[in-house]
Amino acid sequence: MRENSESRLSAALPALCFVSTLYLLSFLSRTILAPLLPAVRAELGLGHAASGELYLLLGGGIALGLLSNSLVACLADHRRAAGLSALSTGAALLWAAASGDMASFRCALFAVGLGAGLYLPSGVAIVTATVRPPDWGKALALHELAPNLSFTLAPLLAEAMLRWFSWRAGLGALGVLEIAAGLAFLAGRLGAGLRGRSPRPGVLRGLVREPAFWAVVCAFGLAVSASFGTYSMSTLYMVDRGVPRPQANGFLSLARLAALLAALGAGWVTDRLGPFATLRAYFLGMGAALAALGLAPTGAMPVVLVVEAVCSVFFFPACVAALSRTFPGEMRSLTLSLAVPLGLAVGLGGVPVALGAFGDAGVFGLGFVLLGGLVLCGLALPRFLRPRLAGTGERG
Repeated sequence: MRENSESRLSAALPALCFVSTLYLLSFLSRTILAPLLPAVRAELGLGHAASGELYLLLGGGIALGLLSNSLVACLADHRRAAGLSALSTGAALLWAAASGDMASFRCALFAVGLGAGLYLPSGVAIVTATVRPPDWGKALALHELAPNLSFTLAPLLAEAMLRWFSWRAGLGALGVLEIAAGLAFLAGRLGAGLRGRSPRPGVLRGLVREPAFWAVVCAFGLAVSASFGTYSMSTLYMVDRGVPRPQANGFLSLARLAALLAALGAGWVTDRLGPFATLRAYFLGMGAALAALGLAPTGAMPVVLVVEAVCSVFFFPACVAALSRTFPGEMRSLTLSLAVPLGLAVGLGGVPVALGAFGDAGVFGLGFVLLGGLVLCGLALPRFLRPRLAGTGERG
């Protein structure tokens, strides 16, 4: 059932806003930890590396949730999968808020990631089933505003939570909102009867033998490492450099607000330069910005954070456009559903742990410099993404 599949964008706007709100809450559940981390670390007595390990659990849960979506959406439908994502994420946030020891808190964070990761494939499927195909690009662009908005809102919400309540009360309030949104979504009909498909083993075997698939995995791993991995430790890094926590979170929010505005033009730049040239420009700019973040004096850090955040928004439209030119239509969603979890596992797990280890060693900035050098290696990846469709023009 693909109800509303012929709806114009204007007619489907209320439904799209509802789905995008669900995505915003889902993304807030994973981004809110970064600006709260100094307070969490102080209460729980964590070191830098142990703080980064929290993201390893969160990233592992998100990756497993993404991989589980096709099974859940196949057995139920995308409406129930999206609703289950919100309900389970909300319950896990309440668990995290009530945790009395580190073992319980770690398990709760993994559960938060698992619930949040379940959402994205179903959310995209519901969006494309809600509007007619000529409006898919605009509808997906609206949906993709949610992650960038969450990066902007999370530091502001965290400071409001810490000013009047505590980080535990903040996580609990977000959990209640998630549950309420999930119940409201399940009460509607968006995505009802729209089922996912389980990938065939033969198709999977063919995909993992493709060098282009692993290039996409590496590209997503580097991009998530550069964007979310950096975001997760930036507040802690600035606090270590002597910036007061409220001011540090203000800088982080300002940088992401600039990224939110830049995201509106990212698609236009991709169309203008072509996806492969845009990807190369992204890796060059992001690598240089990360190296500058590790080397810059404290007073220049807000400017470097803005540059890094603006660079980050150019990856997704360019990578998806390049992927669309590389893989046939039936392989694109499968490639994304496998590549994104693998990339998230690296960027949300390994990078924060590594940056935290550099922080414990007293060379926090060196970690960002080395991460910038690693991201520059992404300049070699577009050559593996060669267009296979006639008339695509640009070569990797």
